[in-house]
Amino acid sequence: MAITHTETITLIEVLKNNSDNIVGKVVVKTSSSDDSDPSKYNSSGRASFNISTTGVTASTAGFVAYENLTEDIVKGWISSDLSSSNVKTINQKVIERLIASEVRTTEDKALPW
Repeated sequence: MAITHTETITLIEVLKNNSDNIVGKVVVKTSSSDDSDPSKYNSSGRASFNISTTGVTASTAGFVAYENLTEDIVKGWISSDLSSSNVKTINQKVIERLIASEVRTTEDKALPW
């Protein structure tokens, strides 16, 4: 039993009133599944991450134009926040409960009266 987590950026928000399309917020979906039966034992969740934009302009060193962004670049900006996100832990607990419910030794039964 091994759980795999896949993180995908599903939304990028840019600053209003700014023609440079400076990214200010990112939403990441984390999809998790157990390799014993990924279609049965899976869970997903989302987390939002704000990106510090103080003093950032198109002329800031290292600035990447919006049209040149890749998912890896944006994930790099939030890597420490992403690694401390609790979505993976929550997904793992959900999957563990799903698996545990399958191996119960008792089951509910209607009362005989």
